[in-house]
Amino acid sequence: MSGLILPFPRVRDRDFVRRHALIMACSSRHAGERHLCTQLDVQRRTMLRRGVDPAVVEEHIGALEYAIRAEFGRHVITRGGAA
Repeated sequence: MSGLILPFPRVRDRDFVRRHALIMACSSRHAGERHLCTQLDVQRRTMLRRGVDPAVVEEHIGALEYAIRAEFGRHVITRGGAA
């Protein structure tokens, strides 16, 4: 028996998004980008391992990256800059 697996959009986990944006803001540019890439890859592998369709996975990863970068931008603007 198989079925369609629909993941809960990680982008809706505001604490997750804020936490990773803050880590980026407190890191050097290179380290922040590396952290983001690592986290996106972890999420990608997890969804693929659970059987989520690869096209859906990439859609979710794109939305998650956008959300984290947007939160990072808000943090930089409101807190006066990144590391």
